[in-house]
Amino acid sequence: MLQKCLTTTGNDLDKNIFDYTSGAEDELELVKNVLRVHGKRCKKEQLYCLEGIICNYISPRAVEWYQRRVEWNKSKQTERVYWSFWGDLQYELLSCLPEERISKKSKDLIQVLSRKFDKVRSCYYNKDGHSGWVSSPVSGKNIGKKQWLQIITNSKLKNRNRFKSIEVKGGFIESSLEMYVDDFRKAVRREPQEMIGLVLEHKDKVLSAFIDSLFSGVELSEGLSEIEPKMIEKMFYSFPCDLKTYRASYFCGIIEKMNSVVWSAEVLNQLKHIALHHVNPALDKPNVTSPEDKKMKSCQMLSSNALNCVRGQAARAIGNLLWEDENLITEFREVIEKLVFDENPAVRFATLYALWPSYNIEREWAEEKIVKIYESDIRTASFHDSKNMFFCLYSEYKEEVLEIIEKCFYDSDKELIEVGGHAACEFYIQYGKFDNIILNVGILNEEQMKAILDMAILYLDICDYRESAKSIILRYLNSNFDLEFPLSRIFSKKYIKLEDDKKFLQEIVGSKVSKKIVWSFIHYLEENALSVVDYADIIIKLCENILQMETEELRNQWGIEDELSKLIISLYDETSNSEKSVDKQISEKCLELWDIMFERQLGSVREISRKLMER
Repeated sequence: MLQKCLTTTGNDLDKNIFDYTSGAEDELELVKNVLRVHGKRCKKEQLYCLEGIICNYISPRAVEWYQRRVEWNKSKQTERVYWSFWGDLQYELLSCLPEERISKKSKDLIQVLSRKFDKVRSCYYNKDGHSGWVSSPVSGKNIGKKQWLQIITNSKLKNRNRFKSIEVKGGFIESSLEMYVDDFRKAVRREPQEMIGLVLEHKDKVLSAFIDSLFSGVELSEGLSEIEPKMIEKMFYSFPCDLKTYRASYFCGIIEKMNSVVWSAEVLNQLKHIALHHVNPALDKPNVTSPEDKKMKSCQMLSSNALNCVRGQAARAIGNLLWEDENLITEFREVIEKLVFDENPAVRFATLYALWPSYNIEREWAEEKIVKIYESDIRTASFHDSKNMFFCLYSEYKEEVLEIIEKCFYDSDKELIEVGGHAACEFYIQYGKFDNIILNVGILNEEQMKAILDMAILYLDICDYRESAKSIILRYLNSNFDLEFPLSRIFSKKYIKLEDDKKFLQEIVGSKVSKKIVWSFIHYLEENALSVVDYADIIIKLCENILQMETEELRNQWGIEDELSKLIISLYDETSNSEKSVDKQISEKCLELWDIMFERQLGSVREISRKLMER
């Protein structure tokens, strides 16, 4: 289960971690148990990866929950309600990870969410009173089309926005419109073609809430590709989208997923109209916010809003169509040109989804538009794969590209620093640009330095650029910053070639960062070294450097002293019986190091000494 968590993102997370079938009150209890155990033992890079996946998780229904909350509060039928749409999962799962190992960002987030959930219950877990699932009387039942027709045409349900729940074992039964709408959506997901046919046959009688549920269920259905496009088009014609409700979002989602279909002019016109005129997103009123960013100032929130606003979804759908059929550029060129200059930054960001395929169709036209979007708001440079786009744009827009990269690098947003650092490193290695940044170590902060090192390490795998990459890495080794990650990634068979890199490795293990990356080096030896003698010079240099540390600091390094003991013993065992003069020198050096550890009572030596004293 942990491996599934580490190899998935976004939508797939819902398939891997929730327990929907056992009847347990806490849907996350199984994954919590896994995290409590393996969070203590997994590699730090795996832990950081997992933290990122958890922190960035947004439920696929988050926007829908938010929309319902807004509409409910606008109706003023009851007191204002608060339905949480973000933070519940982060609070539940991050709290299961060992506090001493997680990042400061995660610790701060837990602290903020602890205040939120001090009074508000998490939607995944309730400790007090009767709790559990809430569903309609037909939930989980395989009812037929005739029964569904009675439900979706029942006008009495219109006034059941708030309906008394009946307590049953494990949860509640609630005969409200909302619960029936949810169950109808599930039925549509299972049998989309049959349910579309049912609604179309009785389209004048079906309640509008079930029409939206129909669109939503079709979009989410795994059988979407099997539905006849003509039937989908008939659904679009019969229930056209307006420019206010969220039905347009499901419409765009269906178009995006069925991008290989040749849609009629009427459907394409609906899509263009939504892209240009839908009220969502409203200017200065983000759809998605976080406790730290309520005004969409960060790259993360800008990206989230671009993904979760209706016009942004329309732009993405246009992009998907263009990937499949380049001839559609004539259909969408005018719309894209208008979106490039849209007032809302989330819409401009989303327009890049349409400009990316356009670059392969009408290059000069698309290049100009992409540069304009980057220049209009530097945050848009955090769009995925912008780094590669910088290289594509460079031949025609040299000055502009270099200025954009530098702005990213010196921004305060971590995502932009990473984009700028990666690009600056690549442009330095390939074109000799940004030497004022790469060579000026003293002006760099920790985030900037890590971003540069991230990219430099990747270039160790490219023969023509290995030496340049190594020179960048060595330049940063004696920094006072904590560079354990990314430097620990160096110790991989992919990046290290022993016959070429002995001097390089010696400089690494002899630097300030050695105490932080010793675990990665030891793991590399365990995985790749047939004989530790091949690494003798590096091991000795590492041990000498580590043993210069103060005793208290050394013992605080998570048992590093025991690992040093193992390295010295392993090296001694391989060389002590050899007749080679080189091996004899190595074994003598091992004994010297062992003596130092004995004198300082470190690692395994300390335990051996204690047992000798007890005799």
